[in-house]
Amino acid sequence: MKQQRGFTLVEVLVAVSILALVMVVLGQTMGSTARAYTNINETHLGFLVASDKLVEMQVYQQWPSTGESDSTVTRNGRDWWVNTRVSEGPYPDTRRVDIEVGMMQDDDQGQMAYHLASLIGKPASG
Repeated sequence: MKQQRGFTLVEVLVAVSILALVMVVLGQTMGSTARAYTNINETHLGFLVASDKLVEMQVYQQWPSTGESDSTVTRNGRDWWVNTRVSEGPYPDTRRVDIEVGMMQDDDQGQMAYHLASLIGKPASG
């Protein structure tokens, strides 16, 4: 009688089980990577929106009054909410500016994507 060569059923089942486990782990890793990329991208775009708001305050050379204001802007095809809080700065003739930014979701504020804090000085009178 001729001896057959090949894999037994148990060996095939073990190999398929290992392959299935590897594929599940790989799928979860790729999902986590996609979520991380989305978060990084949203944070970066939030940084750009907050930086634009701060530069706008600096360029117009107006002394901002203390208080809080909300606005909505469109950047990169997305709507963003911007919350700006201005308070007295720690030094004379300074203001502390806190800008929080997040993407709008279904006409409602989504979670904050970026928070920027800065000091601006009083513009020179002249």
